[in-house]
Amino acid sequence: MAIPKVQELRKAVATEPNLFTGAIPRKDWQDTFTEFKEGNFAYPAKPEMVAYHKFPNSRVWSPDEDDWKLPDGWEDIILTGLKERLGKFRSLKLFMDICVRCGACADKCHFFLGTGDPKNMPVLRAELLRSVYRNEYSIGRKILGKMQGNRPMTVKVLKEWFMYSYQCTECRRCSVFCPTVSIPLKSP
Repeated sequence: MAIPKVQELRKAVATEPNLFTGAIPRKDWQDTFTEFKEGNFAYPAKPEMVAYHKFPNSRVWSPDEDDWKLPDGWEDIILTGLKERLGKFRSLKLFMDICVRCGACADKCHFFLGTGDPKNMPVLRAELLRSVYRNEYSIGRKILGKMQGNRPMTVKVLKEWFMYSYQCTECRRCSVFCPTVSIPLKSP
């Protein structure tokens, strides 16, 4: 394996989008596709373990398959659960609205630094949930729509939640460096 020359490294850093150059991504974060590859996702539990714990919908499935074998009405199940938690935990509603998306947490996250994937930034990881929250429960959802960052609950969104939520190790460095009253980004 040849060691790259300084000129080659300088050219790669200067022309390719990366964390150091501050290059603007070519696509909006909502338009990028989540790709499941062997080894880059959390593996689901075995059906017998799901049944043993009395969780619903035990089945054999894999995140890299197109059909996740979701139960009928899965969108309503998720949105009802979110609504219940918003009613039960006032802090969750506060955290949904208080983040100013400054990105101070971005360079503290070892997963974002390691992958360079914008959706691995804590602010965008939380934005995956906030986009559905705004679509369902915010005041400006009808007027501002996608301009506000609203997204309906779809299989694509669910796959993003699965992929990026399980990549977080909950080290809480994002909370330590958050200037907005230290939002605990992994709090219920």
